[in-house]
Amino acid sequence: MPNKVSENTNLASWLSYIDTVHPRNIELGLERVQNVFSEMELNRFANKIVIVAGTNGKGSCIAAMESILVKSGYSVGSYTSPHIKNFSERIKLNGIEYTDLQLCQALEAVESNRHGVTLSYFEFATLAAFFLFSQETLDFALLEVGLGGRLDAVNVVDADVTIISSIALDHQDWLGEDLESIAKEKAGVLRSGVPLIYGGDCSLKAIIEKAEMLNAPLFLAGKEVRWSKNKDLLTWNWEGMGKKGKIKISDLPLPSLALSNVSLAMQALFLLEIKTDRSVLDFALSNVFLPGRFEKRIDMLTSVRVIFDVAHNPESAKLLSKNLLGEKENHNNVCQISVVIAVMADKDVGGILVGLECAIDNWYVTEVNDSRCMTAAELTKQISLTIAGKVCASEKPIFETYHQACTEAEIYGAANPGQETLVVVTGSFHTVSALRELSVKDGFSRLSGIIN
Repeated sequence: MPNKVSENTNLASWLSYIDTVHPRNIELGLERVQNVFSEMELNRFANKIVIVAGTNGKGSCIAAMESILVKSGYSVGSYTSPHIKNFSERIKLNGIEYTDLQLCQALEAVESNRHGVTLSYFEFATLAAFFLFSQETLDFALLEVGLGGRLDAVNVVDADVTIISSIALDHQDWLGEDLESIAKEKAGVLRSGVPLIYGGDCSLKAIIEKAEMLNAPLFLAGKEVRWSKNKDLLTWNWEGMGKKGKIKISDLPLPSLALSNVSLAMQALFLLEIKTDRSVLDFALSNVFLPGRFEKRIDMLTSVRVIFDVAHNPESAKLLSKNLLGEKENHNNVCQISVVIAVMADKDVGGILVGLECAIDNWYVTEVNDSRCMTAAELTKQISLTIAGKVCASEKPIFETYHQACTEAEIYGAANPGQETLVVVTGSFHTVSALRELSVKDGFSRLSGIIN
């Protein structure tokens, strides 16, 4: 552990340290975490706990719940991962990140109670979040599962409502090669009698059978939970279930996150019988935000419009394409979309490329400074085998590739008055993190809203 007084309160030192404690970045299993959790005597740290598992959409579900709950006057702790820029993004109280000093104190509390038990970076972070929440008087704790569910560190606590946002192929080395195997792992967060809200497109056997075995009330997207966008493209309608029966809410303001995930979040909160009113709900949905999820910004040097999206598997790439095509469909002046992309080599790169293909005109291929990242040369080769179109590979630093994409988009726009260009940054959290600070918040986030 950091052994100097100055280092004990230096978050960067702590993060470097916890990254070295365990010989592997990931090790699934609850015994080690449970031992330290018990040693810390954390027990239950909120009146109500919601656990969110799933392949895609977990962070969006939590962001939506957090916005509604905080603006309704509840005390809320939220734990998510990974972060875009700062570690503190992972752990929040009432939507506000804990300070570096508080995070250091929490990590030190974990360190002093592990007694030689090896913990991964994620497990350290999870226990630190639980420690900080235990120091508060929380109405709600919103917890995002890191990987899978059954053996994930978050699963040492019991939820009052569980959400599984989606099931798709990702992390097959850890979770299994097919959807049913992955679903079985994610269903490990279910508890006896605890409601499950499931947002997947298909009802997978592993989830349905586990819910039935545990007598867990099941709320399915498209059945008990429904949503639809209105023709004005600015409002939408939601239908779900409360403890006393069906609930219908019309003409809600369109949020900046996928309606599917916001709908699951609302269902969870209505099952927990939160007290809010329509004006608060409208305000919360209008202001919900999550970095890197179809996030619309402006490049600082060229003023080109840029969309940042952390899509890193085939399903999230398909959703990104769907939303990009929505920009073209709803705004006829959007004529060219270029992508700056870097991906991790352990992902289904071919599936990501196929998912993006229909929406992208120009490809700018690069890489990030991470040992797991696919090289630009290899990614270019993959694209050439998969997609016909302009590809710009670069061995320059990622920010130079990004600047090239924005500059050429600017030139295209100047040569074609009235024709809008967009640059998309995607492929991984690392890609978005590396480039996001080269842009500023934009006011065009209401162009068309988010599909799905």
